[in-house]
Amino acid sequence: MCPAGRRFVLCLLAILGATACSSAPGGDAGRTASGVRQPAPGGDGDSWKDTRGVEYRLGLVNAPEFDECFGPEATSERKRLVAMGFRATEYARDRYGRHVSDITLPDGRDLNVLLAREGFVDDRYLRRFRQENPALAGRLDAAFRAARAERAGLWGSCPAT
Repeated sequence: MCPAGRRFVLCLLAILGATACSSAPGGDAGRTASGVRQPAPGGDGDSWKDTRGVEYRLGLVNAPEFDECFGPEATSERKRLVAMGFRATEYARDRYGRHVSDITLPDGRDLNVLLAREGFVDDRYLRRFRQENPALAGRLDAAFRAARAERAGLWGSCPAT
């Protein structure tokens, strides 16, 4: 949906196929006309930048660092899943200025929940930050419960988890 005002005309032209909807810096940076953002190379299991330099952080989950148990697997899986793009619903900014988000893949799957359910991320931040996004927290509770019960991913591979 296009905003009112000056951008309305640009968005109307985009709808008519004449141009793309422009945005102010930091607003829709890295987003295509369809709302799908493209990832830039790099990042780790729970944070990365899009092709315009906007940095995202998966909300309420923690992926192991690359040099920790299951870190390379978590990074590889996150990169594989967002390779075709992603949509970000930002709900906070962290102390590093990253857009803390609930990420949706182009096929509609919730990346935060998917990585939790498959054991690529842990629940280190869930209790501390759950009030920031209670709906996401509820979906993650079930995903983490199932992953632990099945000893999926890091829950079965890493002794300290």
